[in-house]
Amino acid sequence: MLRELRVRDVAVIADVSLPLRPGLNVLTGETGAGKSMLVDALALLVGERASGDLVRPGQDRAVVEAAFECSASAVAVRTAADVGIDLDQGELVVRREINRAGRNRAWANGSPASVGALAAMGGPLVDLHGQHEAQSLLHADVQREILDAYASAGDARALVRTVFADARALRNEERTLQERREEVKRRADYLRHVVEEIRAAAPAIGEDEALDTEARRLANAEEVTGLAER
Repeated sequence: MLRELRVRDVAVIADVSLPLRPGLNVLTGETGAGKSMLVDALALLVGERASGDLVRPGQDRAVVEAAFECSASAVAVRTAADVGIDLDQGELVVRREINRAGRNRAWANGSPASVGALAAMGGPLVDLHGQHEAQSLLHADVQREILDAYASAGDARALVRTVFADARALRNEERTLQERREEVKRRADYLRHVVEEIRAAAPAIGEDEALDTEARRLANAEEVTGLAER
């Protein structure tokens, strides 16, 4: 649940803190009072794209903060863990800053976070509905969940997920084995090439010692020649 929203220097809003209570909260006001801007500010905290045009005239940056109570949402807790954010007793505090140049910075429970991380965490917590959009309904995974729920196919869905995960693991294992086989083949080709090179050279027993002796003799001869020239 969204417990509090603070918006500072966003469009026509100078500084507003909006505490919310459990149940239905209704905002009313004249046109241009900033009601839609509050919703837009909330959208920024769940990954909406932002530009420097949102910054209130005369200010350098806009700041949006929100406190969520998400202890009851297992999906939100799991998602926060996936992106490396620790929930402090089920509370998530999100902050996002946008400067006039359009650069963004974001934090979640005091830790720096990417906009993508905000979107991942905010998805289970916030669902924005407008005249022409229902944010969650735009996602294929949510569409599948609705369809499966309508068909009472929860057990079948879990079974398919398990089977698919097993099949993917087997494909990965097969790919690993194929890569190992190709590596063995490349190694075998190299060793065959080395063997052919050795056969072509036809080394004889004791040849390495004879070559070493010849090399020392030539070295000594070069040294004697150098002394004679000096």
